[in-house]
Amino acid sequence: MPANKNALIRYKTIDNCLRNRYRRWTLDDLVEACSEALYDMEGITKGVCARTVQMDIQIMRSDKLGYNAPIEVYDRIYYRYADPDYSITEMPLSLEDCKLIKQAILLLDKENKTDKETVRVLDEVKNRLIAILNFV
Repeated sequence: MPANKNALIRYKTIDNCLRNRYRRWTLDDLVEACSEALYDMEGITKGVCARTVQMDIQIMRSDKLGYNAPIEVYDRIYYRYADPDYSITEMPLSLEDCKLIKQAILLLDKENKTDKETVRVLDEVKNRLIAILNFV
């Protein structure tokens, strides 16, 4: 999960840009797109600097948030996804995620349920986890 809402907005903006294969994206283009998105969504007028976008790209490339985005630089200045079908918003659950969800379901079944509201919420969480797992 991104550290804050502004970071999430930047990640989604970078993702949308890199998915657009009909345009070449330089670092300056990505900075401008992120600044515009932050202004449109949050009213932030100061924009972002190139270093922030570079760090965002590094985080998106890493496993830190689970993205492992295949971002590549080509012609020495342009950014794109190496996999044209990749998107951080359309990531499937990994085998490890499925195992964790199964463990959570087992724990929710065993949970000592005394409070009615807790029981209702835990049952809803369990049902949603089961639905997610069945979807995968």
